[in-house]
Amino acid sequence: MSVKFVSKNSNLMIVLKPGVPGSTITGQQPTPGIYVRFQGGVVDVKEESIINMLRGHKGMGSDFIEIKQSEVDPYEHTRQDIEPIHNITEMEYGHIGKKISSKGKTILSPELKKLIENEAVKMLPDILKKNPKILKDILQGLAEEVKKDDEENSKKTDKVADEKEKK
Repeated sequence: MSVKFVSKNSNLMIVLKPGVPGSTITGQQPTPGIYVRFQGGVVDVKEESIINMLRGHKGMGSDFIEIKQSEVDPYEHTRQDIEPIHNITEMEYGHIGKKISSKGKTILSPELKKLIENEAVKMLPDILKKNPKILKDILQGLAEEVKKDDEENSKKTDKVADEKEKK
């Protein structure tokens, strides 16, 4: 049985039992600790002792929560990415070249996504009435893609048949 815990933070690490480093002077052996790291804001725990420790942790309910395996992550749309936005400047022969920036993750709530989809559906009939050529172009493009996929699939099956005949 595994239990799923999710966090608001992408890279949360919880110390359930701190480790103690060893000492060669006193002869004390190191004691390992128990740590839980949320990768991408989610952790699946299978050990019953660790599950009980997490349920009793003071951050339960504020820093992280327990959800069922079938439930959707409630923080998925608001959680920030671990990787920061990178600004890279290319250098050519000691001179500054063009600047490249990585795109940040756009966070949209489910309500906002639904609102955008509804507005797009409302706008579609007006756009098609004003310019019916758009629909024709879309259908032609889809037909060409289907034709290419069919050709690629037939080539693959021909190759497989040829290899079987050679054997």
